[in-house]
Amino acid sequence: MKKILTIGSSMQDIFTQYDHVETLQLHTKNEDASYVIMRAGRKIEVKQLSYYCGGGATNSAVSFARAGFAVESFFKIGSDRAGEFIVQTLAAENVNTQHVLKTDAVPTGTSFIVPGPHGNGSVLVYRGANLTLTASEIPEKAISECDQLYITSLSGATAELLAPITACAKKYGKQVAANPGTSQLNAGPQFIASALPHIDILIVNSYEAQVLMTSLTTSMPECTISAQGKGELPDLLKKPLGFSSACFTLFQFFHEVHSRGPRIVVVTNGAEGVYVSDGSIVYFHPSIKTDMISSTGAGDAFGSSFVARLLTHKSIEDALRMGVVNSSSVINYLGTQTGLLSADELIHAAQQLDQSLVKKYTLV
Repeated sequence: MKKILTIGSSMQDIFTQYDHVETLQLHTKNEDASYVIMRAGRKIEVKQLSYYCGGGATNSAVSFARAGFAVESFFKIGSDRAGEFIVQTLAAENVNTQHVLKTDAVPTGTSFIVPGPHGNGSVLVYRGANLTLTASEIPEKAISECDQLYITSLSGATAELLAPITACAKKYGKQVAANPGTSQLNAGPQFIASALPHIDILIVNSYEAQVLMTSLTTSMPECTISAQGKGELPDLLKKPLGFSSACFTLFQFFHEVHSRGPRIVVVTNGAEGVYVSDGSIVYFHPSIKTDMISSTGAGDAFGSSFVARLLTHKSIEDALRMGVVNSSSVINYLGTQTGLLSADELIHAAQQLDQSLVKKYTLV
């Protein structure tokens, strides 16, 4: 049995539920956005609070464990009841926490999820103990003993730890997958760029891809959209990405990242679907349409399931199906781990999918 080590954040997620959520829809030149509105001076009666274990390191650890792998998770918590709750939850999922660190200086990280339109809740994040991790605390022994390292978001000052963590893994010849997250990109995309030579699989969403690309190159190549498939192309292959001052294509992003080390690059695009490049072919799988309860945790479910399937020597197409199936299951529930499927459930659900949903395009 292959052993997986997850590194990143741990959180106590508190889901708030109340009636009559007020929203604002804003249409601009660049996007359509939805906002949750809370009127100043008005009390909102919360009818229920639901407590769950969350955070990238713990979500991915539970996902790998339910898929049948031996899993250890490394993160930092406070010496409090919230931290104990997280460790106890992982123990019940057969996740090893022997290297988890505790601090008396600050509390365990906590997220407050505010309900939003169509399950897209807003999240108030207090990162707490997660931000106190230092380079001297990197778990070299645990890294040396794993087969696969899976790194989730390292926020704030801990963003700079990605490079030494990945370098440590490569010193021991370990496979590295990284799903850094928006908060880590905002803390400094240059930290991710410096770690790319030591990353085998990089997983980002479309916004994160745009932020990362602008840090990888100072001069954008000419932005030319491929004629492959013409009108049949999925969204991110038929329009430019980037910001007003920097335009590029998804193909150009894949080329740039591959040139710096990763052999597999994944770009998720929310409700539309997922794009994967292996350096020669770009694969696309649409998301599964479902009634969403909460989108929180969908990215962790996809990334961990995708990597888990590749570890069993299956194809990228098969790994894509596993990822979209598990992320689709998670968003049907409150809690980022509630809907995570077992290996048998994943295989069965993936077999029910239309196998022709995966589209392939030559990376030009």
